[in-house]
Amino acid sequence: MKKTVSFIIPTHNYGHLIGYTLDCLLNQSYLEWEAIIIDDGSTDNTEEIVKSFLDKDDRLIYLKQNQKGVSAARNKGLSLARGYYIQFLDADDLITEDKVKLQIQFLEANKDVDICMVSTRFFRSSDENLLYTDFALKNEKIMPLINGAGHQTISTFIECNPTAIQGPLFRKKHIDKTGTFNENMRYVEDWDFWFRFAINNFNFGFLDDNKALALVRVHADSATQQSDSIIVAQGEFRNFVKGYLESSSLPGNEKKELSSKNEKLLINTFKLLMAETDFKKIGSLFRYYKKMNNGSAFLLAFIKSINLKRKTFVTKSKRRN
Repeated sequence: MKKTVSFIIPTHNYGHLIGYTLDCLLNQSYLEWEAIIIDDGSTDNTEEIVKSFLDKDDRLIYLKQNQKGVSAARNKGLSLARGYYIQFLDADDLITEDKVKLQIQFLEANKDVDICMVSTRFFRSSDENLLYTDFALKNEKIMPLINGAGHQTISTFIECNPTAIQGPLFRKKHIDKTGTFNENMRYVEDWDFWFRFAINNFNFGFLDDNKALALVRVHADSATQQSDSIIVAQGEFRNFVKGYLESSSLPGNEKKELSSKNEKLLINTFKLLMAETDFKKIGSLFRYYKKMNNGSAFLLAFIKSINLKRKTFVTKSKRRN
């Protein structure tokens, strides 16, 4: 008997795009699935679009709630999911038609692997067939490939979030150990979620197959568009990482090394942010201080930002002359 996959799809005012995502589901080569669509307080035509699909396929489940944020929507989906496997999928993104089938085959063939990873590609709404390796659509870099468990995997997740939300496929039972999404996080909540798989020593397996891809749509409303708020959220996430490392069962020397790396990245993140901030805006600096939750790290980031401002000013002056 084939095992069911639960697709969890949060949406908020994506009526203009969710039809493409649901078509993507209906075209999946793996047929044993349910899709739980959590409408997080949409005020556009999302409900109308989704209900037109409910008549086509009884595997689709639709629930509308008051707006609570994407994390709460995903958690609601998880609470309703009946599948053996979990697949997240945002309402503006896609996956290739064989992705889930190939990932399940991979997990069934590799029982020691807990979470199956795949490559991520990016595309413009105007051309879904032209794929790029990076969000900037320049093919200049590629997300790190995650394979294995322990120190190196944790280290990579400290550096960056190496996957789109719809990349991994995993067994639902693992949620009992990792926990669900942090509903207090507005941004990078998925990074926090996947990091907890790494810190809990789950084994990641990478499926290298161009028929199994996570496809991210790049558009003006993309959640991955950089902003000060997202950068601040990254700093907040690093405070969570500090706590995760302290409470982990890692050897003391590994904890020390990873904690040091995390703090350096915390300082660098806010150094760059403060270098772009008008120091007359005391409120912004105080906000950064609170988010960093580390007085010495804040002071060091502030000093480094002053040096960076000075270097930038000197460089611009030389160019003018």
